[in-house]
Amino acid sequence: MIKLELQSVGVAYGHNLVVKDVTFQVMPGEMVGLIGPNGSGKSTIIKAISRVISLHSGKILLDGKDVFKMPRGDLARSLGVVPQMSILPSAFTAFEIVLMGRNPHLGLLQYESKKDMAITWQAMERTATQPLAERIVCELSGGEIQRVVVARVLAQEPKSILLDEPTANLDIRHQIEILDLIKSLCLEKNLMVVIALHDLNLASQYCDRLILINNGTVHAQGTPEEVINSQNIKEVYGADGCVYAHPVNGLPAVILKAGNSRHANSRDTIEGGII
Repeated sequence: MIKLELQSVGVAYGHNLVVKDVTFQVMPGEMVGLIGPNGSGKSTIIKAISRVISLHSGKILLDGKDVFKMPRGDLARSLGVVPQMSILPSAFTAFEIVLMGRNPHLGLLQYESKKDMAITWQAMERTATQPLAERIVCELSGGEIQRVVVARVLAQEPKSILLDEPTANLDIRHQIEILDLIKSLCLEKNLMVVIALHDLNLASQYCDRLILINNGTVHAQGTPEEVINSQNIKEVYGADGCVYAHPVNGLPAVILKAGNSRHANSRDTIEGGII
């Protein structure tokens, strides 16, 4: 069975080891969330899996193959990435950006077919970006650009998707729409999904398992019920939070106790509130 596996992964920036001995695996049809404070190493892990940065130690395997030894085209057909900040050509239309997702499926000097166009249009329909199709990138808001990038990954038709804070620039409605979409695709297409999220409540509601990262190491991993508790929030975020069972589905929901945080940014990090 195809799976994504990290084995004792370490990543360094220069002489500074920022990710240390991280081990976990993701199976098809599973949505795994990376959570933790700012600077804990979530984005670095995403970049390592997508081969943006090299490993200091360990291995990352996709379908049993070392991602750093896979041909770039094979990796692109297997792995789609929604980065935290997307730099897009400002003169291109939204449709042209999404169509770029078909590039890994094209041969040398091959043009997009009617099938590629149809897949692109369908990806835009699923992300509610069809109304943006003819608008150029420089006319789009940050949230609109994020949705276009998600559509581009859907057009790529990968087996696994990495998302680095995909809801960061979105309002509540579009946060829910994007995460509903990713979750449904995960189940319908049996995709492996790794998603870095700041909001613990969103992570709890959508992820099958959570990896809590602190100072570049795995502090805890397991189901939302196993990971999101008052003790872990206190130890990792330095904040006092009350964890309740969600009134609808019983999953953990976090509410902060205001004024007791040791870290000034903990409220932004945890995004306290029940959804």
